[in-house]
Amino acid sequence: MRTAVFGGSFDPPHNGHLALCLFARELAGLDRLMVSVSKNPFKATAAASDDDRAAMARLLTREINSAGAFAEMSTWELQQPGPSYTIDLLRHVAALHPGDELVLLVGEDSYRQMPQWKSAPEIPKRCSIAVFGRSGGETADPPVNDHLFPAHHYDFDMAVSATKIRQRVAAGQPIDHLVPPSIAAYIAEHGLYRS
Repeated sequence: MRTAVFGGSFDPPHNGHLALCLFARELAGLDRLMVSVSKNPFKATAAASDDDRAAMARLLTREINSAGAFAEMSTWELQQPGPSYTIDLLRHVAALHPGDELVLLVGEDSYRQMPQWKSAPEIPKRCSIAVFGRSGGETADPPVNDHLFPAHHYDFDMAVSATKIRQRVAAGQPIDHLVPPSIAAYIAEHGLYRS
């Protein structure tokens, strides 16, 4: 089984996340996807509560599964004390699904930050890395420099930003074209991201 791990703050989840997961399912030949809500040590405090981010990630997972069930949502990172670290999540998933081939799904920006992550050299030993960004087609490129890990690069350029979505909500502008309908409804119903 090829099990992919897709972590993020999901503050909020958006159409870029949805498209990346569906795209990865086909191109990377995934059997299972774990969507994990993180407490990112590189980011400031989340704008939405952990409960709200988990609820929206659950809605994202339902949207992904509307094209065929293969995704599950995890709050394991939220339940851990302190910030989230990818290496700990990978160890957790490996224990949950022993024998599975793990694939870490990341965007281009996260991939370039990876050498700064906790226990970074262990990451490519535990999983293959699938990078989604403006890299120009699928390749198994060698690292761009000595600090980046080998990865499969997939051309994926969908400029949707959670920061911009939060700004639009605060300004009273529509976000229906940027997030799945269920998540837009959740944000409105719970009054998230308003000034």
